[in-house]
Amino acid sequence: MALSTMIKVVVAGSSTELDTFMLELQHAAVFHVTALVKKSETAPDYIAGENTGRFSTAGYSALIDLKEFLDSFREKESMWTKLFSPLKIIKRDKFYSAVNSFDADELIRKADALRSRIELLNEEKKTLTGINSRLESWKDITVPLSDAGESGESFSAAGFAASEKIIFISEIPGIDCQILKQYEKKTALILACHKSDRDRLDELMQNISFEKIDVSEIEASPQQAYYSGKARLEEIESELDGARADGLKLLEQYDNLVLTVEHLGNMESLGRAFRYWDETPYSFIAAGWIMKSGIQKFRQICGMFTAVEFDIVEPDKHEKPPVALENRTLFAPFQLLTRLYSYPAYGTYDPSAVTSVFFAIFFSICLTDAGYGLILALFALWGLRKTGWRSDILWIAFWGGVFTIAAGLLTGGIFGDLFRREAPFVNLPLLHDIRDFFIWFDPMIEPMTFFRLVLLLGVIHVITGLIIGALSKLRQGRFADALFDNITWLAIMVSLLAILFASELSVRMALVNAREPLLVSSVIFPAAVTASAAGLLVVLFGGRDQDSVFFRFFIGFLKLVVLSGVFSYLGDILSYIRLMALGMVTAGIATAINTIAFMMSDIPVAGYLLTAVVLAAGHTFNMAINILGAFVHTLRLQYVEFYSKFFTGGGVPFEPLSLNSRYVKIID
Repeated sequence: MALSTMIKVVVAGSSTELDTFMLELQHAAVFHVTALVKKSETAPDYIAGENTGRFSTAGYSALIDLKEFLDSFREKESMWTKLFSPLKIIKRDKFYSAVNSFDADELIRKADALRSRIELLNEEKKTLTGINSRLESWKDITVPLSDAGESGESFSAAGFAASEKIIFISEIPGIDCQILKQYEKKTALILACHKSDRDRLDELMQNISFEKIDVSEIEASPQQAYYSGKARLEEIESELDGARADGLKLLEQYDNLVLTVEHLGNMESLGRAFRYWDETPYSFIAAGWIMKSGIQKFRQICGMFTAVEFDIVEPDKHEKPPVALENRTLFAPFQLLTRLYSYPAYGTYDPSAVTSVFFAIFFSICLTDAGYGLILALFALWGLRKTGWRSDILWIAFWGGVFTIAAGLLTGGIFGDLFRREAPFVNLPLLHDIRDFFIWFDPMIEPMTFFRLVLLLGVIHVITGLIIGALSKLRQGRFADALFDNITWLAIMVSLLAILFASELSVRMALVNAREPLLVSSVIFPAAVTASAAGLLVVLFGGRDQDSVFFRFFIGFLKLVVLSGVFSYLGDILSYIRLMALGMVTAGIATAINTIAFMMSDIPVAGYLLTAVVLAAGHTFNMAINILGAFVHTLRLQYVEFYSKFFTGGGVPFEPLSLNSRYVKIID
């Protein structure tokens, strides 16, 4: 539970060393830039320096566009490759050597010419494809149709009419018809008339279901136009193949292009950061935050320059230092879960370490299957290896899988009841012995043991949250808040639990697996006195922020009963029953899958194949859907039932000036 201590510094130096100094800071990733000049003595907001154009990114957008164009010639990466491929690592000197030697203008010129060529070919291809699509049914017509339309005193139209309605044309005076090609259902023809009979022609075309075609772009006959267009389309495809080959040649410079894009992206970041620096013709000055663990590195960087000095300064009382979560390697991946919720306020507790333990335990209870846990852990390890062991979500999945293996062994779940001893589906004595050795209880046979377990974990989780909340408030000097909002409720909860487990009610509710209460009845009276005294403190001081005496006591009473009160805590603890529900659902569905699968084994010939398919598909589906449910519901218990007892959010994340590392990772 650690937030890194932040140190504020002011750094100044010669303008001649500014560019190199900022570049070194970017590579070190230790300096969180903050603005230097306040708007006023009373306002906490800051304004940036006026110099914003020092770091040039000219041509950045053009290179981004060029990269996207060349990407169209590269082999498409699969989703797995995108997710699990680690960044390419390059040494710093080689990176800048490649950037400085790269001729961007020449590559842009060649790419623009190639792009124009491809666009013209594609446009011509689109036009010809449209024309040939319209001429598909007319490709046998050898008569030119270019005269169709209005010409002098006449009007003509080419198109299709329903074959069975052709006879109606002869019944209309003043209409000439030339049949070009007759098919079973449609007939290609030309209709003509004097301009004065145009209305009559329109009515006829409607009656015979006439489909007019556009022949304005066709000078030759439909047959000539169709086959000429088809030949040209083949030529265009050949030319496009040549253009693609030229594009592949341009990919020879793709790696250097990517490095240059990365470099200009880094320069853009420097330009944004430079808005918060002040500079004169001869000097610069800037302010920022550094993690305590990074101050030595910052001192070394400043020592590399002859005219750069820094001082550690006291921050103003209204300033909020940025927040950096700092945990041991084992717990660090679970910082992701904390960040998803919110950054804790500076000076409070980082719950990542405690969250990691409870998350892994609750996740494993939701699955309770050693087979599923093993597959999840192995898949996570494979993904971690592909990503260079740097994926937080895969580490979370790995530990969830490891804990699920333990939970599955303790509850006898190995792909459901696949390896049960009684009437086994798979008769492997060694696995039967392993299952019998580790099993604590079978939730399908002893559901009340499962029920007591999840309620116990819920009580421990909630009490842990109250303890962390009390310690956090005491650390901040908020003694009244710690006493009346946390310590009193710790006393109430422990006292009520003592009363419950010292009474017969715990036996009747099956909260204990015995005929007698766990505690002696003599603890009931002192526990009741403690609970009453703590409850009275909540009523008297729970609404201490209210000015009115009546509302102070009224709000205090509501806090005791409703608002984060007894019933609220009862609801919080009962919500942990969802762990039991999800665990039993996983086991129940797995058992059903096994039963259905082995029912098919009696089918001749294909029985064993069908059994294998049902087992593989069923358990894959059951594992996937319940992993998702376990993640969501376990996360909900952390955020709603746990964090609400102590978490103070609103922290500003520590974002030091650093390299973008979108495409490559630069090392010294």
